[in-house]
Amino acid sequence: MSDLSRNTPPQFFVEPGAVTASRVYLTGDTLKHAMSQRLKPGELFRVVVETGEPAEIIEAEVLEVSRQRLVGKICSTLEAGQLSYALHLYPAILKGDKFDLVVRGAIELGVTSITPMVTARTVPRLDEKKLAARTARWQKLARAAAEQSSRPFIPEIKEAVRFTDLLAAGSTDLPGVPLLAMEKREITKSVAQAVGQAKEVSIFIGPEGGFDAGEIESAFERGLQAVTLGPYILKAETASLAACAIVIDHMLHGSG
Repeated sequence: MSDLSRNTPPQFFVEPGAVTASRVYLTGDTLKHAMSQRLKPGELFRVVVETGEPAEIIEAEVLEVSRQRLVGKICSTLEAGQLSYALHLYPAILKGDKFDLVVRGAIELGVTSITPMVTARTVPRLDEKKLAARTARWQKLARAAAEQSSRPFIPEIKEAVRFTDLLAAGSTDLPGVPLLAMEKREITKSVAQAVGQAKEVSIFIGPEGGFDAGEIESAFERGLQAVTLGPYILKAETASLAACAIVIDHMLHGSG
């Protein structure tokens, strides 16, 4: 009989040098994270080696904990399962810490990549230096969210781009089925209607106030399909999370 009270061990991403044939060593920021989990000798934890491929998850038992390092004995390795879908989220950058919420929540829900966008109605007008600082913060948030949700890889936070550049002629093809989240139900489809049997989707979420008319026209010309996320008007940050939940649930369960 399985122990239903046993929680999934906490997981951390580590560099290749942190793992030997029989031991795992946590130091620096990873050690701080482990300490926040109050790991004690005898307890289990997991690590994923950051090699660029989610090859395997290592399960280890804590041997010792100090202010300098945590040492774990490798007990087993688990094969990291591959996702059966891919969801690429393109959310408009939001003011304050709202975009932090988008990054954390989307990664916990299972997004594959996040590309921050600048749109006509994007409120924070960030210069190159500020944008670089925010991108670095979002990447740290992505790592923490992937660890917290026990994901076997860290979803990519790409460099911010202008929505018009993404739609411009000759720009990179958008992966999968491209969707545009909109409130106007009279011109939208359901996610199920738009996605069908597809297992890869790109979805665009506008800022506070939504996309402007010119952006919507350009999106339709590019082949984006307008989809509804429900009967009510959502805040921009809520829309991103709702989109992730609805699209992923459909690709996992609704297209069989």
